Amino acid sequence: MSARLRRGLVVPVAVLGFAAAGCGSSIEGEAVAQSGQSDVGSVSSPGSGSASSASTDCAALTKALGRLVSDRPYLTEAVLPGSIDPTCSWSKGPTNVMSTITASVKPQVTDPAVLVEMRNGTNAVPDPRSAQFGGVVLDVVAMALLTPEHSIIVNALDPSVSDATKLDVAFAIAEYLEN
Repeated sequence: MSARLRRGLVVPVAVLGFAAAGCGSSIEGEAVAQSGQSDVGSVSSPGSGSASSASTDCAALTKALGRLVSDRPYLTEAVLPGSIDPTCSWSKGPTNVMSTITASVKPQVTDPAVLVEMRNGTNAVPDPRSAQFGGVVLDVVAMALLTPEHSIIVNALDPSVSDATKLDVAFAIAEYLEN
């Protein structure tokens, strides 16, 4: 993986002060996204080359994630300088930062051949669900799911949140974006 691509994935995560994720290993789970159609306005992000019309605002993602974030009712939406895509954080309380799960979704076109090659990298996490989306999972400070159309990065400050749960969130978001 090129240093430029690696920086592009790690820097936004580092800026948010995410805690380091565990070592990569094979993780299996089940995406549980609700339908991409929601009451919340379904508008694609500006500049998105995606055919998806699913909204990536935090209210829509909360609805799509359902039970994965239902125990964390406090939602914070932030947009980093230089970005138009929100970063969503769900926590158990308004001041309980250590209970936070954070996700960011960015429209990002990636050549499928590049994604295939990335599966051979040392930070690739073998997860059979990635094939459904033509993507790759990377353990890069956070858990990242890269698809041909999106970069989905999920992390948790809560040490009780496993890498498997982070990936469940990432795959639920990917499923929501496709529906």
